[in-house]
Amino acid sequence: MEDIVKSFAERLGIEYKAARQGIAITCRHFLQISERITATGLLSMLPSSLTDLLSAEEKNEITINQENIPPEEVIEKISNECFNGDKQKGKKVYEEAINLIKSKIW
Repeated sequence: MEDIVKSFAERLGIEYKAARQGIAITCRHFLQISERITATGLLSMLPSSLTDLLSAEEKNEITINQENIPPEEVIEKISNECFNGDKQKGKKVYEEAINLIKSKIW
């Protein structure tokens, strides 16, 4: 798990903790906007290094409820929780985390 997060953090030039949290927030969002059945399948397709970033409760919630959360809200959350409101860093982490997640699925 740490290898994916560590390389992500190094590639973006951010702290490990911010990378871990940003990936977790983005992963949760990516799965929440999927249909329930699709989310369950996607969750099983992702490597444990990514799914381990989510709690059992979050995984259960994702497979039960679909939420239509706009990317802007996710970027705002990443910006506020990881980068003291820096929206450019939040957007970059979101975009790169989406690419990371997609690369592990397809």
